[in-house]
Amino acid sequence: MELQNKSDKKRDVKEEEYHLDVPEESFWEGIKRHVRSYCEIASIQGLNYMVKDGVSWFERAWWIIVFILCIGGCSYMVFKIIDKWNTTPVLVSLATKETSIHEVPFPAVTICPETKISRSCLNYTETLRKRRSGKGSEIELQENLYFDFMSLLCRPDNHVASFDSFQKMNETEKGFDPNILMLNDYAEFLDECKSVTLDNAYCKWMGKVVECKKILTPILTDEGMCYSFNMFDVRDIYSDVNKMEYYDESRRNPDWDPDSGYPEGKLDDVYPRRAFMNGAKNALEVVILTKKSDVYYSCRDFALQGIRVTLNMPGRIPRPSQVFFSVGFDRLTTVAVTPSYMTTTSTVRDYDPQDRNCYFGKERKLKYFKLYSQSNCNMECFTNYTINYCGCSHFFMPRDANTSICSLDKRFCLEEARVNYPKSILSEYLKSSQESQSDGACDCLPMCTDLNYNSEISSGFWTINAEEEYEISKDYHASAVKVFFKSSYFLPTEKSELYGFTDFVSNAGGVLGLFTGFSLFSLAEIIYFLSIRLIENYRRYGYWAGERVSDTE
Repeated sequence: MELQNKSDKKRDVKEEEYHLDVPEESFWEGIKRHVRSYCEIASIQGLNYMVKDGVSWFERAWWIIVFILCIGGCSYMVFKIIDKWNTTPVLVSLATKETSIHEVPFPAVTICPETKISRSCLNYTETLRKRRSGKGSEIELQENLYFDFMSLLCRPDNHVASFDSFQKMNETEKGFDPNILMLNDYAEFLDECKSVTLDNAYCKWMGKVVECKKILTPILTDEGMCYSFNMFDVRDIYSDVNKMEYYDESRRNPDWDPDSGYPEGKLDDVYPRRAFMNGAKNALEVVILTKKSDVYYSCRDFALQGIRVTLNMPGRIPRPSQVFFSVGFDRLTTVAVTPSYMTTTSTVRDYDPQDRNCYFGKERKLKYFKLYSQSNCNMECFTNYTINYCGCSHFFMPRDANTSICSLDKRFCLEEARVNYPKSILSEYLKSSQESQSDGACDCLPMCTDLNYNSEISSGFWTINAEEEYEISKDYHASAVKVFFKSSYFLPTEKSELYGFTDFVSNAGGVLGLFTGFSLFSLAEIIYFLSIRLIENYRRYGYWAGERVSDTE
């Protein structure tokens, strides 16, 4: 027994001496052995060929090159997916189903007569002739004043220096103050001297004859006095900051909102009005009569006589000087309308407005408007530019209590501001783009939920032929317009996420699987070798990399 114990002790001593001769494994050798053990069993393709025993260096180099190329291609494709997700996160596509026309309002129709003033107030052509022939002394004071009032609406070349001559001719008049032109004075002038009235106009809505004054509301625009159908009351469009005077004959508190639409279950007595059926029998028909003796071809462009019409969303202030179609004298123009409706999914709301390139109605605050729209924003931007350029605002622009209306002597400045404004905005936009700023050029992004109206317009010769209306047709020009929806349904467009979380995982995972065979199981293997395997190795062998070579000798 003692001999056996002695032999065991001798063997232990020899083993200890032998172990002392084996060098300790370095940290980097442990990492190398741990990585090798992972590569031998990993589900990612090609790794086991790179560490397998008995493989030549040529074969090993081949698999290393293939693996590097696969990783490079995979990284590039994943980078492109991430870059596309960051730069263009929103996709505009057609909706999956059509929408009925009764879910959107009938367009707001704004009608502006091209004839601005009646002969009873001013013989514009005769006054212009006297001015040009040097007979200004024959013109009465009020006639001069009205002529210069028309400089804001008639051709600018007719009034190149009319204010200077007007001031010289009347500088001896007592009680004359030509420097101030208040908005209410100008609106009163346009109202009192208008050539076109609704008293002899003809209106028809959804096949029923209605009194024009009940559906057409006077509104002051950049084209002077106009009449609007189905538009929000201006008090529901402009904010309380605005101190301009305007007509308040429209219906208040609209039932429709661009983001939420009409209230459910409410069909009748909603405003703005909507159409439930399409076709010419379910239209808005308006016939405007212009007295032949009031037509001045010297005031407006010869080709633009009759009325100009613009269609827009009810919550926007119309700009008939910018976007319109013309209805000439003794002509009928029919307009077949198709809504262009843009909706936005709720998931897009979480993105930054600059990334989704749009604003929701109440997301951005404007100074002069209650609700945001791109046209309202542009109007406010133009107003601010005019105020900074001239120190006052135009007669049709919103303004606060500290801003005055430009007097007649500022009308040349107003014209310069109009001409220079597009260049200034473009310059600001280019500057902000170069400096990567998002608030340049007024930042008037489109609405996320937007409504426009595409029109198919046809026009033809038309006169009043009824015998009892012969006297009317003899003394007046008739301009008729008929607006209706072309179809009962239309296909809207929709803004949605280009890549949601599920889409991103699917795209990135597909690329990883294609290039490397990577899957969630592969991810689990990596996590296992970086955590659980290290812990288990330390628990079993007292070393994080597993059983050391010295332990097995």
